[in-house]
Amino acid sequence: MISTPSVIEKNLNEIKKRIISFKNSDIDLESIIKNFLSKESKMIRSKISCLFFEGDIVEEQYKIMAATELIHNASLIHDDTIDGSLIRRGESSVNNTYGSKFAVIAGDYLISLAVKQLLELNNNDILQIFMNAISKMCIGESEQYFSKNKIPKLDDYIKKSRYKTAELFNACLTSMSLYSNKNPEDLGLNFGIAFQIKNDLDDYRKGMDLSQDIKDGIYTAPVILLNSVEYSETAIEKTLDLIDNYCRRAKFIINKMDNNKYKRCLTEIIDNLCS
Repeated sequence: MISTPSVIEKNLNEIKKRIISFKNSDIDLESIIKNFLSKESKMIRSKISCLFFEGDIVEEQYKIMAATELIHNASLIHDDTIDGSLIRRGESSVNNTYGSKFAVIAGDYLISLAVKQLLELNNNDILQIFMNAISKMCIGESEQYFSKNKIPKLDDYIKKSRYKTAELFNACLTSMSLYSNKNPEDLGLNFGIAFQIKNDLDDYRKGMDLSQDIKDGIYTAPVILLNSVEYSETAIEKTLDLIDNYCRRAKFIINKMDNNKYKRCLTEIIDNLCS
């Protein structure tokens, strides 16, 4: 798990407080969602954003990161429901505990909370950025569903990874840049793709009997690069090279930052993806 750099710990604690600060008349729904949001999570989208903007975060940017985390958590609940996953963050998933129908409602409610945060910014450009990202997330999940039990082309896999994961990184960084003089360029896209490929590789490394992706007929980078559904060190090496390609693109962008503790933390996080 990616650790929390101490230089942005206060920033992340503020985001955590914001995403569970909502109030709703439906006490059961509120309690269940707050419990889910309170579990330990990577918060990697907020970590990357706080580090890139060097911890100098204004109110509008906090709202953007809170919305991003809410959207991400909604996608986790929906993903677990689609996949029939029983465990999330070491505990019973929402769909496993309360059923698929309630899980869909819970995920939808998180999306509504995110939209509320974004509406408070009174900025239609940011709304458009996030609505586009959510749309692509849905398309990415749909493409994954219809490509089950097929080894896709690498370009299609990269596109799916960008849609499913990287677009939300990009939406967060791009929107936050509207309240800063710093330009994240394609940092969100490159880091997000590398992050998704690394997650897929970690699952593959569990072995064919334990890989959830293999069990579900979802074939990711190692299988695609080997063109075979079998365990191979060669596939792992090729996948690490692919990850490194996107990490180098991300580092090219952050190398333009001042040489300080934020840049060093960002570089360390990116380097950890390549191992």
